[in-house]
Amino acid sequence: MPNPQSAPSDIAALIEAIFHPRSIAVVGASANPNAPGYDYVSSLQKFGFPGDLYPVNPRAEEILGLPAFPSLRDVPGQVDYVISCIPATAVLELVDDCAAKGARALQLFTARFSETGREEDAELERRLSQRAREAGVRIIGPNCMGLLYPRQGISFRADMPRQPGNVGFLSQSGNLLFELTYLAGPRGLRFSKAVSYGNGLDLNEADFLDYFAQDAESAVVGAYVEGVRDGRRFLAALKRAAARKPVVVLKGGRTAAGGRAAASHTAALAGRHAVWTAAVTQAGAISVDTVEELIDMLIAFAYMRPARALPAGKKSQRLGMVANLPT
Repeated sequence: MPNPQSAPSDIAALIEAIFHPRSIAVVGASANPNAPGYDYVSSLQKFGFPGDLYPVNPRAEEILGLPAFPSLRDVPGQVDYVISCIPATAVLELVDDCAAKGARALQLFTARFSETGREEDAELERRLSQRAREAGVRIIGPNCMGLLYPRQGISFRADMPRQPGNVGFLSQSGNLLFELTYLAGPRGLRFSKAVSYGNGLDLNEADFLDYFAQDAESAVVGAYVEGVRDGRRFLAALKRAAARKPVVVLKGGRTAAGGRAAASHTAALAGRHAVWTAAVTQAGAISVDTVEELIDMLIAFAYMRPARALPAGKKSQRLGMVANLPT
């Protein structure tokens, strides 16, 4: 669904608008604290989303103190951003509803598409792609957590950090974002914006790299990628981003078991480690092998002061080097 001919600036403008919705609807919202539809509504409330928030559930009149609506089309006024927590079989109709409401984007927490490995689910994903393209609705997901933007009061979990930082992060895995928060939060890692984009059916890793490359709030870019849909387009976007700011990339699914797990999550191939590392390095980014290395690099760049230019002819005496070389 992405148009490879779209200029990076056009993609950046599109995603910038998606990160700044005036209204959000949660379709499949729930009053059950164990349901994802509860988490989304509760998180947006607790983070202080300043726009209109609309729970959609045909079996509820009120959810978490907000009036609930039987369908998206029953919501008054325009809806900019829609979060889907309904079954995959109901998503095609929801795309039509999004188009009718003028929604910029539909984020699908909804799973059970091509990541299952079943042909009927892959076919449903193909139909979803075609329907969304025809309707002019952009898709984040399926099988993803969506957006985190503390400054705008947007989160998919109430326990994510509310203090904004300067690290922009894109991840195919929502769980990886949780892991970064729990492991690196105490060390001061904070996100300017982050996105979990799952299968990347429409907006994917290349699009979000182009966005974070131009995002003034993100001084550093981190990425967790399990597979890419278009290698050349991804590497071109990675090169553009790395030319502007530090970019640190962790590849998932490098072992045989990890590759199967990655494919089951994103319906993308894991790829060979050596080839991947060489390509990422050649693009100017930093390839890391573990979550711990990813955290160390992001924190280092996030707190590093920009180097100051020295007057002509003056040498610096404050340069140090640490190396771990074989003896």
